[in-house]
Amino acid sequence: MPELIYTPVFASNRSAYEAHKHRVIANEGSSRSSKSYSLAQLLALYIPIKNKLSISICSPSLPHLKRGARRDFIDALQAAGIYSDALFNKTDQVYHYPNGSYVEFFGVEDGAKVHGPSRDILWINEANLIPVETYRQLAIRTNQTIFLDYNPADEFSWVYEVADKPGNKIIHSTYRNNLNQLSREIVEEIESLKDADENLWKVYGLGLRGTSAETIYTHWKVCDEFPGNCEETFYGLDFGFNNPSVLVKVGTLEGRLYAEEIFYETKLTTNDLTDVIKIYGLSRSCEIYCDAAEPKTIEEIKRMGLKALPAEKSVYDGIQKVKSMPLFITRNSTNMLKEIKSYKFKTDKDGKAMDEPVKFNDHALDALRYAVYTKLNKRKKVLVYSY
Repeated sequence: MPELIYTPVFASNRSAYEAHKHRVIANEGSSRSSKSYSLAQLLALYIPIKNKLSISICSPSLPHLKRGARRDFIDALQAAGIYSDALFNKTDQVYHYPNGSYVEFFGVEDGAKVHGPSRDILWINEANLIPVETYRQLAIRTNQTIFLDYNPADEFSWVYEVADKPGNKIIHSTYRNNLNQLSREIVEEIESLKDADENLWKVYGLGLRGTSAETIYTHWKVCDEFPGNCEETFYGLDFGFNNPSVLVKVGTLEGRLYAEEIFYETKLTTNDLTDVIKIYGLSRSCEIYCDAAEPKTIEEIKRMGLKALPAEKSVYDGIQKVKSMPLFITRNSTNMLKEIKSYKFKTDKDGKAMDEPVKFNDHALDALRYAVYTKLNKRKKVLVYSY
């Protein structure tokens, strides 16, 4: 077997599991601390091999799970040289082990899975992004240990109440637990938060729970699905490569904005982008408002038969336009929901808010702003709503 790389986060989770005295093991920590990958290693290479067990790994949505926890799980098996495609039922999203153990993957938007049969072990990835009632339904159908992982970005969350319950275990981690696996650029991006925003540094750098602080968007709500009867539908596209490329669908209905994250993917070339956009059913007539800083990419997308348009780039005015209408974000827009909770204006040395947002975890929100401001900025202004 190849030599595997483990972080202290893996060792802490294995020790907590082996103690057999914790109902819930909560992984609370910063960005890039190896929380998810360490749990993937534990649930791929250790727990199901040691005993015959049924294991569920879930996330706020199946697309989010495929891009995150499931990919980490398969990567862990491949790194150990024991992955077998024949053992993975991709239709049912179940990986079977020779000893009879199995690991199933599902998004919690699948009510049949949430209210379905019991299991021995449960891992909820990005647990703070699912409703507490969903957690309860999953928990009562779990016979043994529940693993949670989350960034503590919320000031108040049900996950804290669960994690803090006597007898449960909190494993705290930061990016410094994972330095050997992080590029210099990623470390610099995280550490830049020290000077940009105290609260974001506290959450995403130190892995500590968020404190009360004013965020940019406070007027949004979650909805179950994107309406099928929108008066207008259009799109925003934020380009990336090492950072994700993001396509957001936007609709207007009776003075309200609706937004849905269509894809959120890294390592996409221009050809990849065009192929993915077409896979999601966008026609030649669909207006896609793109980051105007990349005119070459916009032109290449246009030449491939899509209506790519440069977006107006005023950041502050664009934010105000988004704030001027009630905003509803679909429940399956996992990354956008995660971004919007920590999207903040920079502050000066006296703690006064500036007109420029902190550039961190804002890719979906940039795409949303491109679409809304460019498409709607010439419309009649309405009052800013607050809830």
